[in-house]
Amino acid sequence: MPEHTVHFVNEDVSFEMDEDSPDSILDMAEKHGLNLQYQCRMGHCGMCVARAEGEVRQEDAMMLTEDEKAEGYCLTCVARPLSDLDVYSDDTP
Repeated sequence: MPEHTVHFVNEDVSFEMDEDSPDSILDMAEKHGLNLQYQCRMGHCGMCVARAEGEVRQEDAMMLTEDEKAEGYCLTCVARPLSDLDVYSDDTP
């Protein structure tokens, strides 16, 4: 189970996260003191969208188009890292 560094650039907060973690990036960010926007926690509403530089897995990201995913946008409530990430929480499509 590879571990990756997730760095929230705007907040200057970093943490290690296992790519097979049951926690989402949003869950882990909250555990590290971040207060990020969210609503449904299921990938349906799009409130938790952020841009990530790196690779994420997000099967339930219904609110994002394929183009948005290709540009690096992810729904932090359902995303897990597949590489080290720089996350820009204030960058929305």
